[in-house]
Amino acid sequence: MIFTKRMVYLTAVTLQEYSRQLSRELLRLGLMHFVDIRTIDPVLSGDSAIKVPKGESAARHTAIAAVRRRVEVLLNVGGFPRPSIGEDQLGHGIPVDKDDAVRIMENLEKQVDKIRGSQRNLQQQINRLEDVRRHLPSNEGNRFLDTGGITQGGAFLQIQTGSIPADRLESLEQKIIQYPAVLNRINEQGNRCFVVIIGMKRNKHDIDQILKDHDFSSEKLPAGSTGETINELDNKLSRLKEEQRSYAEFVPKLVDRSRSELEQVWRTLRVQELQYTIESRFTETKRAIVASGWLPATTRKTVQTALVHVTEGHISLEWHEAVEFQGKKIKNAEKRETSEDHVPDGQIPLITVPSQLANPRILKPFQLLVTNYGIPAYGTVDPTTLVALAYLAMFGLMFGDAGHGLVLILAGLAGLGWTRKRAGSPTPASGLATAIPTLSRLALWCGGAAVVTGILFGSYFGMSLLPPLWFNYHGVVAGHIEAGPIKSIFDILRLTIFFGITVISLGLGINWLNLARQKRWFSLFFDKTGLLGGIIYGAGVIISARFASSGFQTLPDSPILLSLVVVPALVLFLKSPLKKRGGNPLWWLMEWMIELLEIFSGYLANTLSFMRVAGLGIAHVTLMIAFFQIAKMASPEGFNIWAVIIMVLGNALVIVLEGLSAGIQSLRLNYYEFFSKHFQPSGVEYKPISLEEI
Repeated sequence: MIFTKRMVYLTAVTLQEYSRQLSRELLRLGLMHFVDIRTIDPVLSGDSAIKVPKGESAARHTAIAAVRRRVEVLLNVGGFPRPSIGEDQLGHGIPVDKDDAVRIMENLEKQVDKIRGSQRNLQQQINRLEDVRRHLPSNEGNRFLDTGGITQGGAFLQIQTGSIPADRLESLEQKIIQYPAVLNRINEQGNRCFVVIIGMKRNKHDIDQILKDHDFSSEKLPAGSTGETINELDNKLSRLKEEQRSYAEFVPKLVDRSRSELEQVWRTLRVQELQYTIESRFTETKRAIVASGWLPATTRKTVQTALVHVTEGHISLEWHEAVEFQGKKIKNAEKRETSEDHVPDGQIPLITVPSQLANPRILKPFQLLVTNYGIPAYGTVDPTTLVALAYLAMFGLMFGDAGHGLVLILAGLAGLGWTRKRAGSPTPASGLATAIPTLSRLALWCGGAAVVTGILFGSYFGMSLLPPLWFNYHGVVAGHIEAGPIKSIFDILRLTIFFGITVISLGLGINWLNLARQKRWFSLFFDKTGLLGGIIYGAGVIISARFASSGFQTLPDSPILLSLVVVPALVLFLKSPLKKRGGNPLWWLMEWMIELLEIFSGYLANTLSFMRVAGLGIAHVTLMIAFFQIAKMASPEGFNIWAVIIMVLGNALVIVLEGLSAGIQSLRLNYYEFFSKHFQPSGVEYKPISLEEI
C-alpha cells in the first residue's frame, strides 16, 4: 500500500497447437499486462523468424466484435443491461457459429426495424397534428367553423369546410396526411361527404391544389355538425399517442423473448473477442508462439502452475524481476527498421514497468485523485493514503461545521442510491453520470471530516449548540476573547502555516525515499527537492519562526543556522559543472543564481499558500455570522418565518459555495504544494486483459 506493487516479467514459449489453450487460460487469469517481446529484447527485433500473427486473426477479431456489438445494440433497445461474464463462459472454448448468430439477429432486427418504422410514421403524424392543435385554441375553433367556407383560423391556420364526392374521400385523406393538416369527416348526404380541413397557411397552395384535384366544393356545414371537430382532433392525437406507447412497450417484450439466447451469444462472442485480443499480442515463429508481459509478483506461482497445466507441460517460462529492466534502454518500435547508427541516443526510451496501486476499496476516491494527476512511476511511493489524510484535514479546517458535514453525508448517500438504482440501465452513462459514484464517496469522506472538525470547533449549522472540544472558531473570528491555544485570527493563520510546513516536509521525505530506491544519487543530493534544498528549507523555517517570535524585530544570530543556509547554497554551485562536465562558467553562475531564486521564492510561496486553508475557514464562519445578522434584522423581536427562511437559504448557499471552494482548494494544495515535491507521474498504468475488461 506504501509502494506500487512489485512486478515480474514473464516470457512464455509454447507450441502453436496450444495457442488457443494459452490465450484462454491467460484470459481466465486476467493478470498479464502484455508487452511485445521485441521491444524488450532488441536481438529479436531483427530476427526474421519472429513475426506478429497473420492478418486472419485480426479479421476474425473484427468480425466477431462487429457481431457482438449488434447483439449489444439489440439488448440495449430492449432495455436490458450488458450481460456479465463468468469463468464458466470459457468452458471448452467452443466458438459460436457467427452465421447462426447473424440469422437470429437479422430476424429480430427486421421485426424491431418494422416497429421502429411504424413509430416514426406515428410520430410524424403526431407532430403534424400537434402543430395544428397548437394554433387552434378550443374556445375559438367552433367560431371559425361556424362561418363556413374558407376562414382565417388566426395568424397561422386556414380552415375550410365543404364537401367532396364520397368515393374520393380516402384518396384525399392519403394526400392530406403528408402535411400538418387535419381532415375531419362530418357526415354524408347522397354521394357527397361534408368535411372540415384545417391546415397551416404556409401549405395553402399545396392543400388548395389537392382539394381542387378531388372536386372539393366550399360550403357551410349542416347545422349542429361543427361542434365535434376540435374534440375529434384531440381524440385522434390521444389515439396516436396511445398507439405509440403500445409500440414502445412491445419492443422490450419482443427482445425479451430472445433475451436468453442473445445474452449467451454475447458472452460467447465477447470471450472469443478477448481471446483474439490476447492472441494479437503474441509473437510467433513457424512452430512456436511467444507471450510476454508483466504480472504482480504475488501471482507468479499461480500463473506458472496454470500455464504448465493447460499446455500439458509443453511450455518454457522465463521470469525476470523488474529491477533487471529499470534503466535499460530499448529500441523504439517506430525506429526498429532503421539502422542503430541513425537513432539518436536521446530518442531511445527506457523500458517502463507498469505500476499497480494496491489500495483498499475504501480509498478508491483518493486513488482516482492521484491517478487523475498521473500514474506514479514503478517502485515509487503511492501517495494515496497520505493524500486522503491531507485532503480531509484541509477540507475539515476549511469547512468545519458538523451540520454542514451531515448534509454532505446525506448528499453522498443520495448519490450512491441513485447509482445503485441506475446500475441496471443499459443507457450509456454520460461523463457526469460516470463521475457521480466517485463524487458521492468523496462527499461521504468530506462530510465525515467536516463533522469531526465541526465538533472540535463547536459549530452546528453556524450555531454553538455544544461546547467546542478544541477552540471556538466562530468566537475567534467574531473577535471574542477565547480560552485555549487559539485566541485570534493570527493564531489560525499560524496553525495553517505549520500545517503547510508539515505537508511540504513530508513531500520532501517521500522524494528522498523515491530517489534512493531508484539509485538516483545525484538528484537526491542536488535537486531543488533533494537534500540540499531540504536543508535550506528547514533552516529557513527555523529562522523565520524565530524572527516572527521576536515580533519581526531581529533575525537570529546563530552561526549554525546561517551556515545551514549559506553552505548548501554555495555547494549548489557545483551542480552544473559536475552534471555537464564542461561549459562556460558564466552559464554555471547564471543557472546557480536562478536555482537559488527558485528555491527561496518557491518554498516561501508553497508555505504561504497554505494560508488559504485559514482564509476559506474564516470566510465560512464569516458568511454564517453575516446570515445570522441578516436574520436578526428581519426579526428584531425573535425568530419568525422570514428569519428561518434566511437561515435555511444562507446555510444552503454556504454549503454549496464553500463546499466547492474547499474541495477545489484541497485538491490544488495536494497537486501543487505536495505533489510538486515528490511525485513522478511517469508511470504506465497496469492494464491486464481480463473478463472484467469493458
